[in-house]
Amino acid sequence: MGDPAPEPININEIRNIGTEPFLQIGTTTVKDRSVRVEGPPKRLIICCDGSWQSSNHGQMNIPSNVARLSRAIARCGLADDKGDAVHQIVYYNAGVGTGTSKKDDQNWLANTMAGIQKTWEGAFGRGLEENVCEGYNFLVNNWSPGDEIYIFGFSRGAYTARALAGLVCNMGICMPDMMDDWWAMYDDYKKRLNRRDNFSLVCNTHKISGQWIDTWSGGSKGATAGLKYEDRFYKNVPIEVVGVFDTVGALGLPNNTWFDFTSYNSTEHGFHDTDVHPQIKHAFHALALDDHRAPFSPTLWHLPTRNTTTKLIQCWFPGCHIHIGGGSEETAHHVGDLESMASLSLAWMIDRVREHTNLQFESYELTRLYQTYTNTILDLSQRSFKRWDKAHSYSYAKGDGKTHDDEADPDNRTGYGGWGMGFRPDSMTFGMSFAGTINRTPGQYKPLRKNGKNELVALNPDLYSTEEYIHPVVAYALGKPYREANQGPVLRYQPEALKNFTRVKDPKDPTTGIIQEGFFWRGVFPPPEKGFLKSRWDSFWGGSQPPVEPEVLLIPEMPLWKDTDNNLLNERDYMRADWLAFLAPRLGFPEPTIYHIDKVLEKDKASKTLIENLTERETDLLYHLAVKAQSQLTSVWQMRSVAYKLRQKIPSKGNEGNVKLMLDTGARTRDFLALLDQGELYPEEGA
Repeated sequence: MGDPAPEPININEIRNIGTEPFLQIGTTTVKDRSVRVEGPPKRLIICCDGSWQSSNHGQMNIPSNVARLSRAIARCGLADDKGDAVHQIVYYNAGVGTGTSKKDDQNWLANTMAGIQKTWEGAFGRGLEENVCEGYNFLVNNWSPGDEIYIFGFSRGAYTARALAGLVCNMGICMPDMMDDWWAMYDDYKKRLNRRDNFSLVCNTHKISGQWIDTWSGGSKGATAGLKYEDRFYKNVPIEVVGVFDTVGALGLPNNTWFDFTSYNSTEHGFHDTDVHPQIKHAFHALALDDHRAPFSPTLWHLPTRNTTTKLIQCWFPGCHIHIGGGSEETAHHVGDLESMASLSLAWMIDRVREHTNLQFESYELTRLYQTYTNTILDLSQRSFKRWDKAHSYSYAKGDGKTHDDEADPDNRTGYGGWGMGFRPDSMTFGMSFAGTINRTPGQYKPLRKNGKNELVALNPDLYSTEEYIHPVVAYALGKPYREANQGPVLRYQPEALKNFTRVKDPKDPTTGIIQEGFFWRGVFPPPEKGFLKSRWDSFWGGSQPPVEPEVLLIPEMPLWKDTDNNLLNERDYMRADWLAFLAPRLGFPEPTIYHIDKVLEKDKASKTLIENLTERETDLLYHLAVKAQSQLTSVWQMRSVAYKLRQKIPSKGNEGNVKLMLDTGARTRDFLALLDQGELYPEEGA
């Protein structure tokens, strides 16, 4: 018996498609003929790397924080209500200027052209919009109502992440078949958003009034009658987290000593909004205090006062751009802090995500990150710098009988100062110096808007906040114990960005006079000086200006996440690494180094006391490290690991006392953690 005959086609039903009422799915509306059967909810994680940063092209590289974070996310997590399993799907997007051509390709012409392309894309941010569209395409093909979205990025990848989040919030997520005409919709989106100066910028719904309500609907030529674009977008799509490392404003033509391209770049790339959209539940931003390259000025978020839904945290760390986002090429050559500060900013980001969301991380991978950090700081602590070397290279024993050992610098006896503080080379190269220098200014980045004359002017500060914090590692590095222990020029820390700031406790708010509890950084800025000609004119005519009061800023210090049974390997544990590093497995170190360390520890009473008084948490940390070490002692790791090759070098003579210096470092870090928990300043700070 054959299959039943198909029902006849009703031409009227076909003609009516697109005129049926909206369907409501949660808080999301979509016009469709039937409700699709949705699977269990998912977590979609998009990771956007920075310029010239790629960890998936099969070439040797130092992974950035974005790449390391993407690999630490568990494949499955738990829902927050019933404990059901939730798939966590990660999409990694390499940064702009990352081609797949290898340096050893035989075709010199292809190599040359690939090099030019990489330089062009990386220098001017070309390819960023393609990365935004690729991330959006991933969401279109994978997102369903009820899924959670997490977006992370570094440098221009941070711009990608923020632009992608703005695209989802302002436009919504379209149906997959609509991507055939994506180029037209995206072009319309950019043009309409670039005209936002004609619309209302701040409102409860964050929707721009005026023509914006029409969005990209109804006006397209050739569109099916009655079927609008906007009817086929999922609206009000929430984003759980946008987490970024040091977003920079270097899009388009970089500013330099002779030309300012701010206005041009604002026109060409102005659709990237600095306001936090209320559909973003959490926005986390790690910032570099010490980068002063003009094209790398940071682009902070601004939280409109009417946005009461977003949790925004922007935190300043010591270091330049690459030291916060990680992935420095200098690490492969054993130059700099070997990613120690980047490890702290990564731990901070992971802590914020774990503290505020349900995204699950793989405990094995978190332990691997911690093990790498622990061995890195131990490696740095046993190094000293070459004497008379302006580049501050580390000194080594050659051991080949043919060349002389390096001479250690007695003024810079160790490569590690504690709590991630190592040597961080200035990013201002000779070529970059032509672009100019601008010190970063925490607490003073104001959003700009175009006025009626098409001029960029600062927005009223009552309409927004930036929710900035200073990480406590800054106070640690500026404290008297650290400064006395690290008087050499290499590890000394003097941030220009904080030259007008002082760390205080429980200060009065300069506006309201209300006591603010906790640690703050108080900045006092004198009023701007009048121009030379105006000053002389006032003096000549006897004119005078009323005195202007100095501007006072208060920036809170970032509190550390309290220890719990569920947050092992948090930021506090990274502090504990300073006194646990000697007790942890030492992977990749040469036998002479291990023998020297053990010989000193056998005679040191403080280390014996430490072992006898380990806390339960410290014992748990060492256990995790021991288990992790067993899985990492493989021949492949030893032959090909960059970290293994770096640690195989034997320090030169002159730093035999570095074990004692590291023990002192651990004690100094432990004392600072105790002061933090007790809510006390350093003695000299309270004087």
